[in-house]
Amino acid sequence: MDGLPPLIFEIPRDASFGDLASTVALGLARSERKKPLDIARIIVDHFEDAEGLLANTPEIAGAGFLNFRFSSNLWKRCLIDLERDGCGIADIGRGRRILVEFVSANPTGPLHVGHGRGAVLGDGVARLLDATGFDVTREYYINDAGKQIDTLAASALARLRQAWGDTCDIPEDGYPGEYLVELMTEQRAAATARIAAALGSTPPTDAASALELLRSHPAVAARICGELSAELLLARIVDDMKALAVEMDLFVSERDLRDRGVVGAALRELETTGFLYESDGARWFRSTDFGDEKDRVIQRSDGELTYFAADIGYHREKLSRGFDELIDVWGADHHGYVARVAAALRALGSEADRFRVLLVQLVRLTRGGEPVRMGKRSGEFVTLREVVDEVGADATRFFFLMRKGDSQLDFDLDLAVKQSSENPVFYVQYAHARICSISRQAQKEGIGMPAAESAALHRLTAATEQELIKALATYTDTVEEAAREREPHRVVFYLMELAGSFHRFYNQERVITEDRELSEARLYLAHSAQRVLRHGLGLVGIGAPETM
Repeated sequence: MDGLPPLIFEIPRDASFGDLASTVALGLARSERKKPLDIARIIVDHFEDAEGLLANTPEIAGAGFLNFRFSSNLWKRCLIDLERDGCGIADIGRGRRILVEFVSANPTGPLHVGHGRGAVLGDGVARLLDATGFDVTREYYINDAGKQIDTLAASALARLRQAWGDTCDIPEDGYPGEYLVELMTEQRAAATARIAAALGSTPPTDAASALELLRSHPAVAARICGELSAELLLARIVDDMKALAVEMDLFVSERDLRDRGVVGAALRELETTGFLYESDGARWFRSTDFGDEKDRVIQRSDGELTYFAADIGYHREKLSRGFDELIDVWGADHHGYVARVAAALRALGSEADRFRVLLVQLVRLTRGGEPVRMGKRSGEFVTLREVVDEVGADATRFFFLMRKGDSQLDFDLDLAVKQSSENPVFYVQYAHARICSISRQAQKEGIGMPAAESAALHRLTAATEQELIKALATYTDTVEEAAREREPHRVVFYLMELAGSFHRFYNQERVITEDRELSEARLYLAHSAQRVLRHGLGLVGIGAPETM
């Protein structure tokens, strides 16, 4: 045989076909000009298993499929490796530097559940990359410049005036949420004092003089209100993220980038290389040169830079920091934005594979089978903090990761607080707590954990024992694949399956029996499951309680 095709193995859906299956014989058929069945027979005839890892020689099925069944020697080795390596995951990153930018919500209001899903996805990806040897930086981009901040400033000023007893309305396009009413009421004295200080005057001490100050200097008052409210709202956002076990390494300000000339420098580079042109009084980027469906405006005819221009500057600044890969987590409504940012990065000299966007679909909250209404602009949205306070951080994170980020998610608030096996996070955490209880009982009865070399793991022959061992054996591969694909939901799926395997084992086989050797072997198996459950839950930022 001149060469082998990729040695692709897969776990058969039907366990009767063995533990692994391969189509290598079918892949060699054309190049070897032989029937797949004949090639399969040649492989079997020359197959050697010096370490005794197979229960028997590979089986040939169908037109030339090869099925493999592993011996107890291999399963014992898998359990021992888990003990020895402490769920050791391969260093697939080798220090490669990755910037994960996520959340990045405008500091114009509290985080809603959509932001929360993006936060958990971004944090889950960062945790996976950390665990597999990448050098990860978590970053939040603060959109503190532009129209949304002007709108916030006008809205906050109106709320401040109302807090002093004025009957004015907020602007027609303003932010109507109650959070600004509460914020400016709490900050009434402090905000007014800051405005007075900016004007070089004495802080007012009564409502009449405060309103006179605000009415007389609306531009300064709005600017100060905008800065103060954005600052305080960002602090609340950071606090909300911490409640969900999400923390950032860096915060980057759009206003600071503009002030430092970062955006202007990026546009000058594009102009120098011929990728900008003028038309109808506006400046355009030739994004169609890089596969985008149309060219994009970067500066309007009135001289105002677009959001896209700011994003070009920001992503160029990211590249200048020497990261090997940039990962952005965006809402699914930004799908059409991906191509233009990727085009700009390529125009700036970046390789296509250095930029990746993970899209996050909306979350539909339900209670009692009915949807819970959301709508940020109307002021009726459900905040992320409300959900975390109601169901807890663990359940919130788990539910957000139960689906791939770009798929729709229904979040059942009733289910998330159920103390039963119907609730998936309870189901997984209870498996861990149950094993802790078993360990405590074994200790009371004087049954200790055997050393790996002396444990009678060959006694673990029951179907549920074998199922659990096989589930444990796939953990490291699952984590590594999840990291490569940037898909933390794979770990959550795995944990649910592992918990199911453990519960079936527990319901079928008594761990502590009169047979001490068997009890120790089963205790070792349960302890292995506990280690993986704890490690996996920690990997996605969820607690592993010892009692429930």
